[in-house]
Amino acid sequence: MSLKKSMAKKPLHIGIDARLAYRRGVGTYAANLILALAKVDRKNRYTLFSAPDSLRKKVRNPHFAWAKLPCPNAAYYEQVLLPGAARQAGVDFLHYTDNSATAIDPLPFIVTLHDTMHRRPLSAVRPKPSFRHRLVYGYKKWAIARSVPRARAVVTVSEFSKGEILKAFRLKAERVFVTQEGVDREFFKRLPHKPSKLFKILVHGAADERKNLSNILKAAKILSERKKKFQLVVVGMDAEELAYTSYVEEVTQLDLGYKVEWAGNVPGEMLPQVYAEADLFLYPSRLEGFGLPVLEAFACGVPVVTSQTTSLPEVAGDGALLVDPENPEAIARAVAQMMDKPALRRRYIQKGLRRAKQFSWEKTAEKTLAVYERMREWI
Repeated sequence: MSLKKSMAKKPLHIGIDARLAYRRGVGTYAANLILALAKVDRKNRYTLFSAPDSLRKKVRNPHFAWAKLPCPNAAYYEQVLLPGAARQAGVDFLHYTDNSATAIDPLPFIVTLHDTMHRRPLSAVRPKPSFRHRLVYGYKKWAIARSVPRARAVVTVSEFSKGEILKAFRLKAERVFVTQEGVDREFFKRLPHKPSKLFKILVHGAADERKNLSNILKAAKILSERKKKFQLVVVGMDAEELAYTSYVEEVTQLDLGYKVEWAGNVPGEMLPQVYAEADLFLYPSRLEGFGLPVLEAFACGVPVVTSQTTSLPEVAGDGALLVDPENPEAIARAVAQMMDKPALRRRYIQKGLRRAKQFSWEKTAEKTLAVYERMREWI
């Protein structure tokens, strides 16, 4: 019997890098993919490397094993320690979930490349980068460029990202697979909404300029000049990250201090309540590989204004009002429409709820599992 025929009959042993589970958007993807795989795959074996205890406690699958690795240095972990431990564990291949992988170890691997944002200059990511930011960004740029062409398969999260990846790398299109992300509708769900005197606009901020906070603030100034009563609630940035930006100065210059609330980083378990307190979710991002917050807002019954560019129309479908992210006037006009027309808000709430039902982490896992099965041909 040939090796390939023999492998086709036996369960695969798959290693997954779970180190970043629950940390940032990539961590949301990693954690939910693993949880969904544990539900839909009762055939193959898995070894999860460096998963947090909070994830391990949720998995009820006897085919899942766990390995804790030290992480003295992220580059050493990714390039040497993780693939070495995976080979020792006897995995057939390793799934890297955070864009980059080993550029030196011969172990077969899949990599999830969420987007091609590593190609941007650091100045577009952080206006005032620290030495550590420069170091991390430089490493990621180096590692992605060298590891992605070595991957047996590349997984990405949207058709937009697939197109960008194929432009950036000399890869065969049939080795790049789209597995759209999902939303946990048992966690992100409609909660009672208590209207307030001020129209609450929720914004996901970041030092990264692609989140478009400067144009959001300009749009807020336009709304203020038109005597609109609102509160801009910015989440996702702690004081340290905010200090690396000029946003506080911009708020002062635009005379918006009393209209902007810097809410900081919100614990994951509180996110549904934060969405429930919002009258509108404003997300005119300049660049997204997918756009998970849009789905979260949909599932929580919050009307959404988002961008008509990159992956966001692919995710939003007809569930959101789409705008040009580079046009503050267009952003302000869309927000004003939502403020002034309760019937329009209600219509988009229903559209968003329907759209959210089209995405699930189980679908993501099933599509990823299909890629794992294809790996039998390539290892």
